[in-house]
Amino acid sequence: MKDNIENLLDELSEKIITKSNLETPSSGFTANVMSNINVVAKQSESTIYKPLISKKTWFIIALAFIVLCTYMLSGNTTESIGWFTNVDFSFVPSFNMASVFSEISFSKTVLYAIVVLTFMLFIQIPLLKKHFDNRISF
Repeated sequence: MKDNIENLLDELSEKIITKSNLETPSSGFTANVMSNINVVAKQSESTIYKPLISKKTWFIIALAFIVLCTYMLSGNTTESIGWFTNVDFSFVPSFNMASVFSEISFSKTVLYAIVVLTFMLFIQIPLLKKHFDNRISF
């Protein structure tokens, strides 16, 4: 019984396949699909690089820092620091940072390694930025 049903289904599917026409895509189908993909890729907002802090903001920050440093270095007047003059800081132990760091000594090999690694880091950052910028752009 099952074999008979399977044979009937096979015959039916053969008839349908032989009677149906093969559908072919239009002549410019691939070109149309690729052009639509390129249009969507160019309009995609996810691949556009936008820095978190703009150049204008960096300029304002740098300018404010320079103005603050200039003001601090050029000022000759001494001013009281308000209510801090009334606070007694004698309970805070005196801690000399220079004496702590004066006892630390490094070998020349360690100093050379730190200098070389720092130098390589500053070379690697622009190279990686250029690599990722090229990878993002189409």
